[in-house]
Amino acid sequence: MMIYDLRLMIVEGARAIRREILFGSVRFSWLMVVLWLIAGPVRAAADSSGVVDYRGIHIDKGKGTVTFPAEINMQTGMLEYLLVADTGKTHESLLSTKIEPYDIQVAMLLLGVAPAGKSDSAPPGQITRDYLKTAPELKGDKVNVLLTWAGHRARAEDLVWNLDKNAVMTPGPWIYNGSEMYDGRFLAQVDGSVAALVRDSGALMNNPRPGNDDDQIWEVNAAVTPAVGTAVDVTIQLEDNTGK
Repeated sequence: MMIYDLRLMIVEGARAIRREILFGSVRFSWLMVVLWLIAGPVRAAADSSGVVDYRGIHIDKGKGTVTFPAEINMQTGMLEYLLVADTGKTHESLLSTKIEPYDIQVAMLLLGVAPAGKSDSAPPGQITRDYLKTAPELKGDKVNVLLTWAGHRARAEDLVWNLDKNAVMTPGPWIYNGSEMYDGRFLAQVDGSVAALVRDSGALMNNPRPGNDDDQIWEVNAAVTPAVGTAVDVTIQLEDNTGK
């Protein structure tokens, strides 16, 4: 009964978030209440098992992970994103997923990450070099991004090449900044941006490494990246839970 009630609460809360994201009919303050109502009680209720399946996402509270399906979107070429929704900027993303960004956000809230902040500034129409020169560094929870496909398991960074260093992207955590709200809209859902290689406050996650202000140095590591269309499971793990 607890698991049934838990799933029902998540789904109903997510529907309220979806109405806000798609139609902007709910004020920002109400959205924060909805997020709290979902994340707080559900997090407490999940303590007995720690495992929840929600809209295609597997949440394991004990391991601090959320896992969901994606696929290889590019096998060669320049990148600005590691992962986008299939409605996002797929022309410059290594991976794409049919999972909605707001659902990933709900799942991460259940693990205890901070909710999205509110921005008073309009997002840039396009991430350009001029914008990146002044874009602020982003803050949030440190997470590791792991990929699994056809018997292979790798850090996401292994599939990205740094042209500036002529080497594989440096391994290490990403920043889960949780996107932001502007004018009643959840920007990750609007743009479909999940994980950015160059600074994008509207994405759920960002690359914190040197070079995150340069949109000309990241490309697919074709030597190890499987074919376009290969099914991949993406796991986001809170760094504090690494090794569990």
